[in-house]
Amino acid sequence: MRLWHPALLQELPDKKLSTLHASLCRVRSRPWRKPTAKTLYYNLSWGCLVWYHSLVIREMQGRGWRVLVKWLDYSYRGKNKEPAPGEYGKESGHLRELEDIAFDPVERQRKALRV
Repeated sequence: MRLWHPALLQELPDKKLSTLHASLCRVRSRPWRKPTAKTLYYNLSWGCLVWYHSLVIREMQGRGWRVLVKWLDYSYRGKNKEPAPGEYGKESGHLRELEDIAFDPVERQRKALRV
């Protein structure tokens, strides 16, 4: 699953945004640092992943979708999972972490959206 730049989340079609949310929920519910095939999520810190997921949820809510707000909780990992340990970090460094690890340039991603 592709990690879209936060600036492009509002441009994502509904299907891609829904798929991204489902993928992030799936990753957050798995044991951390146990990667699945084709994911970059595990290169991110837990705080960065939760921050990115919160951006996706806010975009979904902005479109009028109902989303389980428990996912905005840093430690929430799903209905039948133990809470994640640790504290939620400040947002300031997360965008830089995402850009260093996961993103194609914004313009390249924008072109991929139009295809």
